[in-house]
Amino acid sequence: MQTKIELLDSIMGSGKTQGVIQWMLNNPQNKYLYVSPMLTEVEERIPTACQALEFTYPCTEEYKTKGQHLLKLLEEGCNVSFTHSLFTDLTKQHLALIRKHEYVLIVDEEVAFIEPYKGNYSRDDIVSLEKAGHIRVEEDNLGRVVWQWYDDNEMNDTAYSKLKRMSDLGMLYCAKRDRKIMVVHLPIELVQSSRRVILLTYLFKGSVMESFMDLKGIEIVPFKEVTPPKTTKDVLTKAKSLITFIDTTTTKAVSNLSMSSTWYSKNATTADLEKVSNAIFSVYRKFGDKESFIFTAPKSLADYQYVKDEKLKRNIIHKKMPKDVDWIYCGTKATNMWSHKSIAVHAYNRYVNTAIKAYLQDYGTPPDDDMFALSEMVQWIFRTCIRNDEPLQLCVLNNRMKGLLCNWLNGN
Repeated sequence: MQTKIELLDSIMGSGKTQGVIQWMLNNPQNKYLYVSPMLTEVEERIPTACQALEFTYPCTEEYKTKGQHLLKLLEEGCNVSFTHSLFTDLTKQHLALIRKHEYVLIVDEEVAFIEPYKGNYSRDDIVSLEKAGHIRVEEDNLGRVVWQWYDDNEMNDTAYSKLKRMSDLGMLYCAKRDRKIMVVHLPIELVQSSRRVILLTYLFKGSVMESFMDLKGIEIVPFKEVTPPKTTKDVLTKAKSLITFIDTTTTKAVSNLSMSSTWYSKNATTADLEKVSNAIFSVYRKFGDKESFIFTAPKSLADYQYVKDEKLKRNIIHKKMPKDVDWIYCGTKATNMWSHKSIAVHAYNRYVNTAIKAYLQDYGTPPDDDMFALSEMVQWIFRTCIRNDEPLQLCVLNNRMKGLLCNWLNGN
């Protein structure tokens, strides 16, 4: 059973993806699964670049779900490319076929193997069920929630039936410090079923995925069969020459505001949000237009369509800002869709999700908040015109985030 991941940790723009594509072409004896966050990568780039390997991808033209089509493709032993979202829905049938055909799994960018629990059950539910003996929380087994209420007649379609299913699948876990801190694990069998697992990413050290793999006892070793043509130093030197930091009087006035997720959702006053709104708009008005401009902040406050749908009164959309200006999710990776954007405002001070961080801390594998924030931010920045070696005007509103970026650009 696979107990290690081979890591190719190389900066964006270094050529690691193209290098791995060539490596696959040079090793046609393997069967490959290529997993990427972007649909364009799995449906266009990989099948086109790897024509000799006859890559295909799951679709719903003749099947009810992509998962069903993927099962058929695995039965036939095809080389398949598909997205992260489908990767997380694999069943035991899929995993059995991956083992049978000894697939080499290539994962482009980290997969979220651990997520905060967002279901309908509260701390009180867990505490009362545990007290009644209906569940137990195995702190000697990473806090796994184990179901012990075996009267199926009582549990069919009840309020707790979904909780039972998640527990039976070994997906639900609690932190030691508080039963209300619950997380969901993806089964580690997703890694263990493949003959080899190769992860392509950047700044893996200190990441949530590294912490999770450490927790599960998965060894991380270098993937040495591909050397990207550009070094980190090469890319950093070029990026530093292309990025111009821009500010206005209004942006400088908000640089000490927290801008964390909790601050935006709970602590920021209406006046605070108005200041951030004015700061973002000041950059747009002075430097950009809707064709060149992008920004990021929490979706619930900054994505006009989301705010409109949710009818939320708290937002940072300036009344003079065009409604179709581009808000881009802060965790966006891998896409070239925004590579024409030359003015960017980052207005989000990022930390590892509190539930995930608390859980991993309790079990001895804490992630690094600064590495998480830096990794996410530089991925976001590299969605812009800097991908095309074109100049970028960048405003990072929060002092902490700007400091992390400047240290990175200076090679620290």
